[in-house]
Amino acid sequence: MKKLILALSAALLLVSQAYSKEKAPKEDRVKNVIVFIGDGMGLGAVSAWMVDQNYAMTCFDRAQFVGLCKTYSKNNRVTDSAASATALATGNKTDNGMIGMLPDETKVQNLTEYAKAMGKSTGIVVTSHVVDATPAGFIAHQKSRDDRDEITEDLVELKPDVLAGGGRKYFERNKSKNGRSLLEEMKDAGYTYVETPEDFTATSKTPVLALFADGSYSMAIDHGTDYLSDVTSHAIDLLDDDKNGFFLMVEGSHIDHAAHAGNAEQLMFEMEEFDKAVNSAFDYAQTHDGTLVIVTADHETAGVYVLSNDKDFTKGESGIKVGFATGSHTASLVPLYAFGASAYKFSGVMENTDVCKRIMSVLQK
Repeated sequence: MKKLILALSAALLLVSQAYSKEKAPKEDRVKNVIVFIGDGMGLGAVSAWMVDQNYAMTCFDRAQFVGLCKTYSKNNRVTDSAASATALATGNKTDNGMIGMLPDETKVQNLTEYAKAMGKSTGIVVTSHVVDATPAGFIAHQKSRDDRDEITEDLVELKPDVLAGGGRKYFERNKSKNGRSLLEEMKDAGYTYVETPEDFTATSKTPVLALFADGSYSMAIDHGTDYLSDVTSHAIDLLDDDKNGFFLMVEGSHIDHAAHAGNAEQLMFEMEEFDKAVNSAFDYAQTHDGTLVIVTADHETAGVYVLSNDKDFTKGESGIKVGFATGSHTASLVPLYAFGASAYKFSGVMENTDVCKRIMSVLQK
């Protein structure tokens, strides 16, 4: 009996290994990493988007592996974007409101810095402003997410190769030691500076600084749903010129804002924009070996739910209502979708800190 059990265990192990190899991409070496963060995007928002599309194919359906992330911060079971971005970017839990450092203010390396140290190109693309809490987790080290002048200074010191979103006022008002604005400092450092998405997609080389608004860029319901996919695709094209590979973080910032406002129509516009951008990255990964795409959220916002319009669920179709349980964040787990090289290593239930740790473990020169 013991021999039989051992034989069965060995057979199951071989089947498991064969299955894993079959599911895993042939090219396991990770050269490029693209991380998408749907700010505030929980399973409710994803479900609402799928229902809105009448269950037609979405980017989420294309994912090769799926996981769930715990989002609590060091000092609160309900995280904010600063602490969760720090966890995703550095692999460390911190207190709500803190950026790129531990509660004792020890600075910790983020993925952008890690990639730069490997000689890779780096980029940040957002629909809000580039020094908002989520992108700040990937570029800065400050005690408070509200220290935006200091976050901007960190960004200028870091010098990512591509930077696109809103936030012009933080660069114009902020002065360097020689009294010049940080915007002028970036230009002097060789950055091509543009102020519209159209001008950004016309650029042909890095480094590029694209600031499309004084504060946050407008919501998809106002500017259409092609902005993020267009800017993301061009950012990838620019970064792709680096033979050493690249790291790119893309945030669908306004998913969170639509959910906070309890506006289902705006939420669907933001989800459509995010879906298009993720699909563009999946398309790239499909034709470029060594590219890993991770899609997740920093936290869930508003307790988004999808209900039947009739309490009697035994009836036929009664219509669907997208609602919001709160106007704040929740402690719900958030989904993670992986596509491309080493995607199979990003499944199961995990801490949000594991996302960074696993990326660092697979990213190669």
